[in-house]
Amino acid sequence: MNSIDRLHSLLDGECANYIFPFFWQHGEDEATLRHYMHVIKESNIHAVCVESRPHPDFLGAKWWADMDAILDEAQKLSMKVWILDDEHFPTGYAAGAVETAAPELCHQYMDYNTVDVCGPMPSTQLCVSNHAHPKPTPPWMPQGPPPKRVFHDDKLYRVLAYSVEDEGNLGDCIDLTPLVKDGNLLWDVPSGYWKIFIVYLTRDAKGRNDYINMIDEDSCRLLIDTVYEPHYARYKSLFGTVIAGFFSDEPPIGNTGGYTSGDLIGDPQMALPWSAAMPAAMAEEFGEGWEAALPLLWAASRSGHVAARIRSSYMNAVSKLVSSCFSDQIGQWCESRGVEYIGHMLEDCDMSSNLGPSMGHYFRGLSGQHMAGIDNIGGQVVIGGQHVKRRPGGICEDDAGFYHYTLGRLGASLAAIDPKKKGRCLVENYGAYGWQIGVRTEKYLTDHFLARGVNRHVPHAFSPMAFPDPDCPPHFYAHGENPQYRAFGQLMAYTNRISHLIDGGTCVADVALLYGGESRWAGECESNIAACRELTRSQIGFTFVTDDVFAQPDVFHMSFDREHRILHVNGMALHTLVISGCEYMPHATASFAATAVAAGFPVLFTGRLPMGISDCDEAQSNALLQRLSSCRVVPVKKLAATVRECIQTDVSLSKTFSDLTVYHYQHGQSVYLFLNESPTDHLEASIALHQSVPCTRYDPWENQLYAIESSEKNGRTLLQLSLAPLEMWLVIAGENVPAATAATPMQNPKELVLDDWQVRLATAKEHPHYGAPMPTKLVNMGLQYPDFSGYFHYETTLALETAAHAILTIDDAYESAEVFVNGQSVGMKTAQPYCYDLAHLLQCGENSISIEVATTLQRHAAAMGGDVACMNIPAPTPPTGIAGHVTLTISEE
Repeated sequence: MNSIDRLHSLLDGECANYIFPFFWQHGEDEATLRHYMHVIKESNIHAVCVESRPHPDFLGAKWWADMDAILDEAQKLSMKVWILDDEHFPTGYAAGAVETAAPELCHQYMDYNTVDVCGPMPSTQLCVSNHAHPKPTPPWMPQGPPPKRVFHDDKLYRVLAYSVEDEGNLGDCIDLTPLVKDGNLLWDVPSGYWKIFIVYLTRDAKGRNDYINMIDEDSCRLLIDTVYEPHYARYKSLFGTVIAGFFSDEPPIGNTGGYTSGDLIGDPQMALPWSAAMPAAMAEEFGEGWEAALPLLWAASRSGHVAARIRSSYMNAVSKLVSSCFSDQIGQWCESRGVEYIGHMLEDCDMSSNLGPSMGHYFRGLSGQHMAGIDNIGGQVVIGGQHVKRRPGGICEDDAGFYHYTLGRLGASLAAIDPKKKGRCLVENYGAYGWQIGVRTEKYLTDHFLARGVNRHVPHAFSPMAFPDPDCPPHFYAHGENPQYRAFGQLMAYTNRISHLIDGGTCVADVALLYGGESRWAGECESNIAACRELTRSQIGFTFVTDDVFAQPDVFHMSFDREHRILHVNGMALHTLVISGCEYMPHATASFAATAVAAGFPVLFTGRLPMGISDCDEAQSNALLQRLSSCRVVPVKKLAATVRECIQTDVSLSKTFSDLTVYHYQHGQSVYLFLNESPTDHLEASIALHQSVPCTRYDPWENQLYAIESSEKNGRTLLQLSLAPLEMWLVIAGENVPAATAATPMQNPKELVLDDWQVRLATAKEHPHYGAPMPTKLVNMGLQYPDFSGYFHYETTLALETAAHAILTIDDAYESAEVFVNGQSVGMKTAQPYCYDLAHLLQCGENSISIEVATTLQRHAAAMGGDVACMNIPAPTPPTGIAGHVTLTISEE
C-alpha cells in the first residue's frame, strides 16, 4: 500500500494496529485479566505486551493459567500478544537459571592488579598468583553483602610490565608471562620505574553475576531454553497468529551492577566482560600482539594510537559478539517459529556505546530484532525541555538535549538503514511520568516521536493492581478511576491513524550523521547531540549511519553514485556526510569519506579533523588521514548554514523558528509531519518543499482532509503553515489525493464571550451521572476542589434569532474537552487549538452548549498519598477545568 492507498483506507474507517501497551502481571484473578483485555481493546488498541512485573509464579502453574486466559481473550477479541521475555526487567536474568547454571555459562570478566617497582633490581621475585584475583574489601572498610555464589576459578592470563613515563603514561612493554613458574615471577628489573600488570580472568567480579553472559552463545541460550522454549511448547499453534513475538527490555552486558553512566571503555576501575570466544575475536579485530596491549584497555599510554586501537578492537569484539550470541540468536529463533523479536536497550545520553547497563553499540545490540526500539520514561522528554539544561534522573546529565534532539532520531535511523526492521521503530512511552501526566502531555510525547520517524508505540502501562499502584504511574484505566480513559482511547485512535499513514514509507533526509560510538571508545569526541540539535532546529533532515554501513554495504544496501554525488542507504538518497569532531574515527567510514570528498560529495567535520583511524595500524592511519585533509571543518553552530551552502535541502522555512520539527516520508506520495514544539509561540510562516506538487492537509484527530494554502515558486511548492503551540500538521504532497474540505469563510463574523456557566462534577466511576449544578466562573477549579480528579461538566444556554454557523474556541483546558451542542457531541480535543466547528448545529431559539473536561488523576492520587511525580521532575500542580475564555464566533448569514 502506498500513501494514497493508506489514506483511502483511513477515510473509509479502516486502520491497522501499531500500539501494544505493557499489560502488567502480578497474579491477578482471571476475571480481572479478561476484563482488562476488553478495557485495552476499547481504548482503540488491538495488541498487548504482557510483562511479569514481577509475577509471583513466573513460568509456574499460575503464570500458565494467566497466559491461557489472556491468549483466549485475545483470540476472541482479534488481538495480538507480545511477551516480555524474563521474570523481571532488565532482560537477562533468565528467570533465575543462571544462579544454578554450570560455571562456564556464567559471567566471566577480565580484570587486573598492578605492582609498581623501580629498577634496576636484579632477581626480583613476585608471587603473581596472589594478585590474580579480585581484591577483597579491607577489613577496616564496610563489608557489602556476601555474593550469592563464589566460583573460585580465577585464572592468570598475562603478566606485562610497562615503563612509566611523564604524567603516568605507559611506555615500553615487556611480556613477563613466560617468566612465570608455578605462580611466581623472577625478573631482572631494568632501570626506570615500571608497572607490572597482572591480568586475570574471574567470575567473581562485582557485576550482574546472576545474569547471562551476553558474549557467550551458550549462556545466551539459557534465556531461550528457560523462557522462550516453554512458551513455544505450550502455545506453538498460536505462534504467528495470536502471539506476535517477544520483547527484550534493556538487556545489559552487565559487567557492572545496576544503572550507572560511567561504563565507557577506559575506566581503570572497571572489570571487563570476557568469554571463551574473545581471544579469537580479538585476534580478528587487532591482529597479532593484542595481548601485550591489554593494559591500555584501562590505562593511558604514550602511544595514543595503540590505546585507541586496542580499545576499539576490544569493543568491536564485544559488540559483535553481543550481536551474534544474544540478539541474532534470539531473532533467528523467533523467525524460525513465525514470530518477531523486538525491544530496546539503555540509550540515555550516548550510553548505548557503553558497557555495564547497556550493550556496547546501539545498532549491533539490536541487530537481531525486527524493529528498532527506544524508551522515554520519567520526564526525559518534556514540553519546553529543549530550551534548558536539565538533569533528569540519576544516570544522565542532559545538558545538550539528548532526549529532545537525539533519542527519537537514533531509533528511527536504525529502522531506516537496516532492511530487517522494515522502517519500524517502537517507543516505550509515558511510563514513570507520575500521576501528573495526562492526555495533553501524552499527545505531545506521541507527536514528538512521530515527528522523528518513530511509528510503533508501547504505552506504559495498564496495571490491574489495585489503584493507586505505586509502580511507575500513570496507569491508563486504574480500575475505572482514571477520568482520562476515554480521552486516552481517542489519542490511541489518532496515533494508529498517523502510524498507518506513514507505515512502509522511506525516510527522506539530506544528511548522513555518523553514529559516534566507535569514536567514543577510542578517545575524546564531540557528542552527536550537538549536531542533532543544530540540524533539527534548522529543519534539516538527517539519519544516523554507522561504520558498519560502509564496512558491510551489501547488508545495508549501500552504494555511492559518484556522478550525481549521492550516498544510497537502504533506499534513502543522502547528500552530505557529517562527522562529529573526534580524535579517532573508524576505518570503513574514513575510507568512504576520503573517496567521497574527492568526488565532490560534501563531508563535514564539526570542530576538528581526526588525528587517527582507530581500527588499523599507524601507517594505514596516517595515509588515510592525508586523504581526509580536504574535508571541510565547521563549528557545530554553523553546521546547518554550511549544509545549506553545500546542497539544496529538502525543505526551507521562510523565517527562523527553531521549534519547528519536520519529518518527511516517501511512499508513492510524500507525507510531511510539521510539529511546532514551542509551548508558547504560534507559528505563521511559509515552507518551501523541494518539489512542485499539489498538497493537502490530513487531520488524523478528525480523520478529515482539508485544503491548505500553497503556491509555486522556482519549481518548489510553498506551503503556508499556521501552527498553534504544540500543534502538528500532516501534509500529503502528490497527485490523486482525495478531495479536501475547503475552509468556509465566515460572513460578517461576530464574537461572543460565553461567561454565564454552571458546572457539575463527577468522578470517573460516577460519570456520566453528575451532581447538582452550581454557578461558576471559568477559573482554576483546583482552587475550589483541591483533591478532586474527575469531570467538570460546564453548561450554558444561548438564544439566537436565526440558525448560524459558528466556531467555538476554548482558550485552554486541563485536560481533555468534549463539546456538546443541543445534546450532540461536536468532538473531543486534548490539546491546543481547542477549536470546534459547530457547523450548523445551532438552531433558531434557545441552544444548550456543554463542555465536559476530564482532569488527570494527580489531585486524587496525591490526596491518597500516591507518587504524583514518580521519576519525573517535581512540578507545581497545574490548574483543572477550563482556563481562560470560551468564545463563540458566529457567522451572520
